[in-house]
Amino acid sequence: MYVQVKCSILEYRMKTKLILLTLSISALSLGATAQPKSKAVAVPTKNLYAIRSSDTSDLLMNEHRFWGLIMEARAGTKNNYKAQIMNLKRLLFNLEPQEIEQFDNRFMAMMDVAYDNRLWAAASVINGGCSEDCFDFFRQYLISQGKERFYATLKDPESCSTWIKSETEEDWEGLLYVAAQMYRMKTGKEIPASYQPVFALKGEPFNDDSALKQYPKLAKKFITKN
Repeated sequence: MYVQVKCSILEYRMKTKLILLTLSISALSLGATAQPKSKAVAVPTKNLYAIRSSDTSDLLMNEHRFWGLIMEARAGTKNNYKAQIMNLKRLLFNLEPQEIEQFDNRFMAMMDVAYDNRLWAAASVINGGCSEDCFDFFRQYLISQGKERFYATLKDPESCSTWIKSETEEDWEGLLYVAAQMYRMKTGKEIPASYQPVFALKGEPFNDDSALKQYPKLAKKFITKN
């Protein structure tokens, strides 16, 4: 009888410990999944103008480091865009997968910052018309030029007249795809869509005539070429 009671007590204690252990594991699991990194995050466009190197979100690469990689890839290329793309592939392949993802997220944030009709109008003058795809390519090319030119062009789109080339002179497309390509090459998987900007077009609508009047320097440089 004593043995049976003792065994019952031991079984009760073991069951109690098992229940507590199960509850602890469940609590840890809930804590670990409270902020899943794989979940896409939509960020209001208006906030992206405030993105600077002080941003500490683990979804985005630090902006200072992002621009450092852009300029490192650009160094020694003599302004050859295709050579810069190849250099960036090498640089990103040497990063950890999570860092490649963070670079791609920062790139998408910068694409959204530049999703502005003022820039689209400038691209239209430069290129003799510019479709939505063309404008995507323009923003990729603008990012490739580095932080100073990027923000200067955001502030005054016509300031790019001293260095910009039309898409017929230099294919603007390409830089956007590098991170996804290197992530796939390194992991065998598609890059996670962990950060999704809103991409709400900013600024006032334009037409060909208003764009030409808005950007006379660009018109003078490119209108005869186009």
